[in-house]
Amino acid sequence: MNKESLKSTAVVSLFWGALWGISEATIGYLAHLVPILPGFAGFVMFPIGFYFMSRAYKENGKPGILFGTAAVAASIKLLDLFLPGLSPIYTINPALAILMEAAAVFLVFNAMNKGPAALRFREVLLASSGWRLGFLFYSAALSFLSISGEFMQRGLDYILNFLLLEPVINSLIIMVFLKAGFAFKRKSSREFRVRPALASAVFTAAVLVKVALALG
Repeated sequence: MNKESLKSTAVVSLFWGALWGISEATIGYLAHLVPILPGFAGFVMFPIGFYFMSRAYKENGKPGILFGTAAVAASIKLLDLFLPGLSPIYTINPALAILMEAAAVFLVFNAMNKGPAALRFREVLLASSGWRLGFLFYSAALSFLSISGEFMQRGLDYILNFLLLEPVINSLIIMVFLKAGFAFKRKSSREFRVRPALASAVFTAAVLVKVALALG
């Protein structure tokens, strides 16, 4: 990868990863505060992450951009480690989940040899189910090692919902916006390109929003 390509990858990752981080900090935060919408976060957060990874991939064209985008989003989530009164495991787990999402999407893209535009429902479902299965094994290991049993102690209903219902809802949402995105693309005459100044500004905004919400 030459210097110009590396710079482009970094800028694209920074921009879309920062937008993903802002979404995690705002939508994810609010979703957990709305008691009348139980499970709302589980239904929408992976589709949101998938959207930002897809946009980064569309601009960059390389599957590796998925990890760069996820790393930026995860780093914003990890800012909570520097704030008082928060358990590290409650910060590390969501950040790790973001990286697992990227790994699952990356594997599907490579295995199917196609990008988001050509994905079918079962392939999206495979990605959504894949990272969740990985997170379940990780949580089971934490519980076995007596590090954290928080996830496993939520009960069988919660775990089955996490593994079965949420991936289906995720995949339906993703397929809707993928189809809508194709329609929009056919009508669009301009291609959006991320600029370094814009990427830096959005990342700075993401950090400020995250810190403000955490301290509030």
